[in-house]
Amino acid sequence: MIRLKGIYKQNGVFSNLLLLLGTAVFFAVMAIAIWKVFFGANPTEINSVRWLQFAQAVGLFIVPPLVLAYLWSDKPFKYLCLDKNPDIVNVLFIILFMMLVIPFVNLLGEWNQQLKLPHAFAAIEAQMKASEAEIALLTKKLLDVHSLKGLFGNVFLIAFIPAFGEELFFRGALQRIFQNKKNAIMAIWITAFIFSAIHFQFYGFVPRFLMGVFFGYLLVWSGNLWLPILAHFTNNAVAIVFYYLKQNGFQVFDIDTLGTGNTLWAGCVSGLLTLMMIILYRAKLRTTDL
Repeated sequence: MIRLKGIYKQNGVFSNLLLLLGTAVFFAVMAIAIWKVFFGANPTEINSVRWLQFAQAVGLFIVPPLVLAYLWSDKPFKYLCLDKNPDIVNVLFIILFMMLVIPFVNLLGEWNQQLKLPHAFAAIEAQMKASEAEIALLTKKLLDVHSLKGLFGNVFLIAFIPAFGEELFFRGALQRIFQNKKNAIMAIWITAFIFSAIHFQFYGFVPRFLMGVFFGYLLVWSGNLWLPILAHFTNNAVAIVFYYLKQNGFQVFDIDTLGTGNTLWAGCVSGLLTLMMIILYRAKLRTTDL
């Protein structure tokens, strides 16, 4: 009987990158095929779109790292840094941090939206804006629910599944591949760039890129992938909950604009607090050599 566990643990960076890309494409295609057969390939029907979101996330981001970690290591969960439970102090810190960073992220997002491409790329810029408008419209349709069941469904589909899947793929697998050269800092920044670029949203690139950098450092500092997953989940879940409350008649402030316009001061204060909290948190965490 052929032993598959850890069979590719001696692979180099390039080989592992090809394996990750090829496996992701294969399972993504399989997931879309399953969606078409069992859930009705109707991109205009919102429930069908929800199933597509789920199928793509599982096929593209979740299955490939799990399969390849088994082939890359004798201890796949340790390889992916999923073998340790985060303690309550770290959990509370991450949740608090992700709440406090929101105004600063909004401020970065507003600055990002003001970026203009050179005139020669005007057609590309117009196309990007149209594409992002379509994505924003689809997101609003997905978020437009009016029951707790719908809210929890969105928290699972739009907050947890992307957080778990994207962190598993980008930080757990891709960043780990680049770190085979023992250059953690370069791995963090390259992975964050790819993470932001693959969303194909130029006008949100900067805040998403810096968020990816933070997630990457969080993994390197702690050696625990559950912390970036929690941070990513909190970021998504807070936006979903506030949108639900606002759409269903609750008097809440607009969390998407906090830190901009008349609340610019909040964005600046949030930026300072973010920097201070990162420095303090880094001082308390032991650097982990993955």
